[in-house]
Order: sequence, then C-alpha cells, then structure tokens
Amino acid sequence: MRFLFIYPPLELSYNPSSRVFYGLSPPLGLLYLASMLEQEGETVRVLDFSAEPFREQTLMTAVKSADIVGITTLSPSLQEAKNLICLIKHQYPDIPIIVGGPHCTLLPEKVLQETQADVCVQGDGEHIINEIKKALNKQKEFSQIPGVFYRTITGVKHGQPPQLIHDLNSIPFPARHLVKQYTYGREYNPHLKAGEFTSIITSRGCPYSCRFCSRGSISMQRYRIRSTENIITELKELQDQGYRHVVFSDDCFPANVKQASRLFDVISQENLDLKFSLTATRVDLADTELYKKMRQAGVTHIQFGLESGNQDVLDFYHKNTTVETIRKAVLLSHETGFFTIGSFILGAPFETADHFNRTIQFAKSLPLDSVSFVPLRYMVGSELWSQAVYAGNIRETEYLVYADNNRGLGTYTKEDLFRYCLRAQRLFYGRPSFFFNLLKKSLGNDDLTYIQSYLSILRSSLRRTKS
Repeated sequence: MRFLFIYPPLELSYNPSSRVFYGLSPPLGLLYLASMLEQEGETVRVLDFSAEPFREQTLMTAVKSADIVGITTLSPSLQEAKNLICLIKHQYPDIPIIVGGPHCTLLPEKVLQETQADVCVQGDGEHIINEIKKALNKQKEFSQIPGVFYRTITGVKHGQPPQLIHDLNSIPFPARHLVKQYTYGREYNPHLKAGEFTSIITSRGCPYSCRFCSRGSISMQRYRIRSTENIITELKELQDQGYRHVVFSDDCFPANVKQASRLFDVISQENLDLKFSLTATRVDLADTELYKKMRQAGVTHIQFGLESGNQDVLDFYHKNTTVETIRKAVLLSHETGFFTIGSFILGAPFETADHFNRTIQFAKSLPLDSVSFVPLRYMVGSELWSQAVYAGNIRETEYLVYADNNRGLGTYTKEDLFRYCLRAQRLFYGRPSFFFNLLKKSLGNDDLTYIQSYLSILRSSLRRTKS
C-alpha cells in the first residue's frame, strides 16, 4: 500500500511569505512509523510542511498517489491539521486519514469529533501502525487494537487501552531517507545542506513536572530510555549516511547524567565525526566532568529552559531549581565553550513589570549567546491549563491560551506580554558588549558559525515573538 505522511505547517497562515526559516528538525515520529511500514514492504512518502512552503497543488498531487494518509497533530498547529484534512476530504472523501501525535494522545476522541479524520492513535504508534493498516483493509477489527479511536456510522469508538512501548531498542531507526531532500538545522549552522542535519531521541517522556509543560501528560507520565549501545549504533549509521550535525531532541537531555557520561565516552572512543546540540536541558543537571566529555565528543550548542530570574516565579512553575543554580550552569556552559541558549517565559499570574525587568537584567548578566523571551501559554495537558479549566477561565475546547488578564490568567493583556517580550529581546541583543563578546568567542573557537547561528536564531526568535 502507498502511505502519505504529512507534517503540518507550524504557522497560523499558509502564506509562505510570512516564513523566515523552515526545517528546525525532521519529523521523527512520522519517520519511525515509516520505518515500521517499510519493513512490511509498504511504500511511504513524507511531506514536511514545516520544512517547505505549503502549496495546495503539492498536497493534492501527493494525495492522489496515496492509499492512506497520516497527519501529525500538535496542539499549537491543530488548526493547520484541520485545514489539511478538510482540503483532502473535500477532493478525496473516501481516502482514510489517520492522525497521531501529542494532541491525539491528550484528546483522542475529541480529535475525531473536531476533524474529519477516520482513525486517531493515542500513545506510541510504531507497534500498531501495521495493525491499523490491516483494519482499514478489513483484515482485523479496530476494537482489537490498543490505543486507537475510530469513526463509525454510530459515532466514535475506541479499541483496547493504549500500550506504551517499554523496550525502545525494539523500534527500528527512523526512515530518514524520506526527508533527505529537506534542509534542517540552519539555526545551528547556516552552512548546513540537505541531508547534513538530523535529530535523535535517546528517551521518551520527561521525569520532571513543570506546571506550564504538557510533556508529562503526552508521555502518559512514563519516562523510558534507550541503551547506550542502541544509540551508538544509530549514530554510526547517521555518520555513514553523510550527516554532519545531530541534535538530541529529548524532552529533557540528559535526565540521567551517569548514562550520558558513558554515552559521550563511547562517542569519543568511536571517533565519530559528528557535531551535536542539545535542545532541552536543565540547569540542575549541569556537571563539570560531563560537560568536558560532551565538548570533547563534539557538542557545540546547549539550550536551557531558564524561565525566569525571579525565585518566586521559578517556585510557582515547580522548576525545583534556584536563580543561583541557573547562574552556575550557564557560567559552566560558557566556560566549557558551548554556544549557550536560554529561554525565558514572561507572564506568570502574579508577575509585575518589576518581575519582568529583573528577568531581563538577570539574562543580561549571564554569558548567554542567544535568548528567547516568550509569553506564558496555558497549554492543554499542563497543570496550569487543567487548573484554569477547573476555575472556568479556559474552556475545555481551548487548547492554547495566552496568560491574558482579560481571561483572569495574568496581570497583563496578551498584547502587553508580546510587547514586553519584544522589548526584552531588543534590550538583550542591542548591547554592543554582547556582540563583541560573541565575536571574541567565535574567534577564540576559530568558528564563525557562532556568529552566524546568533544571527539566524535572532531573526527567528524575533519572528516568533511578533507572530
């Protein structure tokens, strides 16, 4: 059978002129499923509209050659997924559409009620995708398949309870050849070409419980890890396939410092000719010996979720860390030689302008090479969202709501928060000393990609702040 997998646009508009950067990272979820299908002899094509401009003609041409369509759904891009499904069903009403991904795991029945999709997958899909194929071919009953919700003439029904995959080593590596035509990772190195950047996950889930984050709910409160040997085998394969830069895209890496230390020991021993980045790590996991090993193994970029320069805000978010720990971790990252990225959130319910200014001053006092300031969002699956729904400030059908005082969710309006975030970006990047220090760091590392990365991330973060 011929499968078409689609990753939807991440913007609120299909207008390509509004896009500055495409392709932050390949859609590993779809590529894992594709690998399972290819092992069974099926044909798979992937359209990644986060890596290329959306064109309806491209979509329809691809759908015309497919027997089954699969679409990733994320809460921030749910409307985009709905639009895609509507377009497909309008022209091809009988083609089966499967949806999966984070939003489906959180609200599987509602996804089918709100879209024209036929099947929704809750949780891991790798071990059941071929079972779904059989059910669509009338060779199996949907009611026998774990983790599926499906449309019938009498309404939405569901199969057996979802079963998470305990042994992540049992899953074949993602079918990355299906997205080799796309250029990913330009925010890390603008010189990267198609087929040179990819991502890897060494675990699923997150063992922490920040109140603004939905990852715990998406992973069904389970944290699972792969073996070092399995990860190294995949990295060797990536090197053989011509990749140059790999980003660790775990929800939190490294959650296990001891395992990470062994992993980077082996990477160095194997002399892998790869560069690495970390997209999400915590300051309380910073470790001098580990960072030295990471640097030796080829890690170039680290991104911390710092959130605030105010202890009361950190405590409110359940970050379980301190302002001083943040400072020590960022200093350690800088001294180790990493390109250090920090993300901050403005808009906790009790935050004032003084809180915001302290966070900005705190960010400016740290040796960060790049920052992002974003408004707090109440996202479905997070503790804050659930409490706001219970309090009546958010409807159950509102999946992503900014901390707007018009909704009883904060001290400022959404528009005010956007202005504060944009002001914070400008104050941070507008310092001559910042650019001088970054240039000094780049020359000291004999690597001007630090400057180029800064310019790329600056343009992209400013775009996201305005959007």
